[in-house]
Amino acid sequence: MTAASIPAATGGDYAGYLDGKTMVPEQGDYYLGRDGLPAEAPGRWIGNADALTRVGITPGPAHADDLRALMAGHRPGQPDEFLRAAGPDGSRAAGIDVTFSAPKSVSIAWALGDQAQRAEIEAAHRAAVEQAVGYLGRTVELTTRWNPAQGASVPAPAAHVHAAEFVHTTARGVGDGAPDPQLHSHVVITSVERTDGRIAAVRSRPVLRSAREGGALYRAQLAHELRQRGYGIESAGEDGRYFRIDGITPDLEAAFSKRSVEVQRAARAFRAEHGRAPERGELRALAIQTRSEKVPHTRPELDASWQATAAPHGFDRAQAAELRAPGRPATLPVADRWAEAVEREATASRAVFDARELRTVALEQAAGHGLAPADALAGADHLRGTGRVLDLADGRMTTASVREAETTISTSLQAMAADSARAIDAHARAAAIAAVEQRIGAELSAEQRAAIDTITAPGRAAVLIGPAGTGKGVVIDAAAHAEQAAGREVYGVAVAGRTAQRLGESAPSLEGRVKTIDGFIASVEHGRLPLDTRTTVYVDEAGMGDTDRLHRLTELVAERGGALVAIGDGRQLSAIGAGGMFDRLAAELPSAELQTVHRASDPAERDAWHALRTGDARAALAFYQERGHVHLSDTRDQAIEHAAHSYDQLASEHGHGQIALMSDASNVEIDHLNLRIQALRRSREELSPERLAHPDGHHFHAGDRVIWTRPMPTRDGARVENGQRGEITRLDGDRLAVQLDGGDRTVTVDADRLDALRLGYATHVVREQGATVRRSVVVTGSWQTSRETAYVESTRATHGVEWHIARDDLDGHHDTDRLDQLADRMSASRAQEPSLNVELHDPARLPDDPHQALHVARLHSPAAAPDLDRGADRGLELDR
Repeated sequence: MTAASIPAATGGDYAGYLDGKTMVPEQGDYYLGRDGLPAEAPGRWIGNADALTRVGITPGPAHADDLRALMAGHRPGQPDEFLRAAGPDGSRAAGIDVTFSAPKSVSIAWALGDQAQRAEIEAAHRAAVEQAVGYLGRTVELTTRWNPAQGASVPAPAAHVHAAEFVHTTARGVGDGAPDPQLHSHVVITSVERTDGRIAAVRSRPVLRSAREGGALYRAQLAHELRQRGYGIESAGEDGRYFRIDGITPDLEAAFSKRSVEVQRAARAFRAEHGRAPERGELRALAIQTRSEKVPHTRPELDASWQATAAPHGFDRAQAAELRAPGRPATLPVADRWAEAVEREATASRAVFDARELRTVALEQAAGHGLAPADALAGADHLRGTGRVLDLADGRMTTASVREAETTISTSLQAMAADSARAIDAHARAAAIAAVEQRIGAELSAEQRAAIDTITAPGRAAVLIGPAGTGKGVVIDAAAHAEQAAGREVYGVAVAGRTAQRLGESAPSLEGRVKTIDGFIASVEHGRLPLDTRTTVYVDEAGMGDTDRLHRLTELVAERGGALVAIGDGRQLSAIGAGGMFDRLAAELPSAELQTVHRASDPAERDAWHALRTGDARAALAFYQERGHVHLSDTRDQAIEHAAHSYDQLASEHGHGQIALMSDASNVEIDHLNLRIQALRRSREELSPERLAHPDGHHFHAGDRVIWTRPMPTRDGARVENGQRGEITRLDGDRLAVQLDGGDRTVTVDADRLDALRLGYATHVVREQGATVRRSVVVTGSWQTSRETAYVESTRATHGVEWHIARDDLDGHHDTDRLDQLADRMSASRAQEPSLNVELHDPARLPDDPHQALHVARLHSPAAAPDLDRGADRGLELDR
């Protein structure tokens, strides 16, 4: 589900666009009729019949004139009778377009089926859309109501919605090519009826925020409708959020997305060459250039084109008919697998979540596990009632498994800290400090020496808090050196392989003794690495460690009698998954904090870093503005273009390895930056004319910077880690050679492993945490911006950072207003929080709470009842 507000000024044209009457359709586009002639898109009114009648709508087909009237805010046929009040500027919002798109496999089954099968699939789709719209109406605060107690209007669900649905069956045509099949509905919600009977405009932001939940319900209901009609349904997507009709393969899905992919690749190449996205006419020209088949002009020709696309995959109308097996029993719900998936995905990104997230995940997992939406929502309540999902005192939730993992980490490490088994004498520490001072040619500071004392103390657990640029590497190096002098084994670990490598580079005592957390655990469990009472494990960037990994590592080290030192900074980026334990451990365990910044020589810049770290972004931005390092562009595209040119110039002066180009937005933006810089270098003939195609459509040249996006084994046995960078030195047929940064090692990458690489000029800010460069160039300012991203972005460089910001990402009539909003975003923390920071909800405090815990003692102290059979409630029977 996607949603977009319809501006008042364009409401009339948009109604005509949906109805198909105000423009001549492009060949092969939305509105090609079954007889090959342009046809209007049929629409229908959905919602309560009486409510529609009250605003002058006759339930049934949706006519453009009636739709225009409601979008303009007046009664159909009576332009002087306005149904809802105008806004402050005198205009009336036209409404919001909510679009529900079927999964690709459903569209393919529709495209290749006969008329009866198409009608059946359309009926299932319409039923799912109607259920989703009704759900949004009941659960989303689409309007307001007067609250006497507060003396103000407060958000509230509507009594009824006024909505028209338009079903389309192809993707928008680009140029003259054949469109891909895409069954989808545009639902225009023009207005709502409040509980007091008044007609009001739709509050669009709550709809936008509920898009994921509404889409999940639509897919769950669509899968349920198709099962009832005899279709087999299987889970799809890495996280199981989607579904696929059984019998339609991923290869067939890809074949029916080929046209869109070709156009996207052509548009991406245009953008790389010109530094902007192609306009409509230019995109049409690109589409014509990529066309390689006869253009369909009629519906029969379009059908024939689709059949030809499916034929190489051994799929035709007969196979489409076999997808449906009348009388086939609907898939029985797999309640235990569904419940496990819900528990896992609810905490996939954070340790705590709210009721909406639980509902959304329950609905997302329903489609592939055989549950109707109502069953999934009932099952979510069942998980709460049985204690698998725990209610927290502040109204949020967590899962029992996450709570137990956090409790184990906390209690185990506190017990380890109290165990004085580790013995490192003062002589070993002094000798280690002297060795490190000789290596760096400078004396360690008093705070660095105190930190070494803390993390080498007799206890088996400690924390080192190391803000950016404070020289934690020399502290770790000295501590590890002292441990080795005392006859102990030391290892360094981190979530990411490149982070672990950086630890070995900054602390030579650990060189050759670093691994990812997963790799270290596997090596110990398989007997390849020793871990016993004489072993210390240094966990770098521990704040980025998710709870599951830290739990497994803590249990292993505690069980084997080793010691653990967690190193990090809770003010920098958090874990990708459920996390947030670092700050809590820093408060519970013996801790040392480094405060003096050594990376930046300018005291004013150090102050700016501190301001960003503590949430005073206004002071930091004032500093960067004064230095001329804040660059405002009108659009995001322009900001990206300016950042690319700035990076290109700086890299030409100082070398690519000394300049960081970062964005806190999507991978799509990273790709735009990378391809643009490659094009700039290619225009200066800095790259070889020979090229090697990457699976996603772009090309590599000798001279290109690349980065690994996943670990890759090599022929010499030492794998290349995720995040490692290098430069392509030569192309050899269908393989290439890359010289890795930080040494003279060269590795060969065969064609079948090219998908492990991407261009490495620009990266997401997450990959840069822990890096040190000369200068940084940052594109930021959108909704993803936060205190943590801004702090990491600003602190990578020894000689300054420049910020590239788009005005259209920020609200306001003047740049001062926009920069104020940017400061607010840069000051807002999105740090992870462990569930242990919030007490559990006590059912006894609210006797009428519907979610009475069955295992109260266990919920309040998970470790107190380790023998409780969690599997006893996994065979739950859901009311159907």
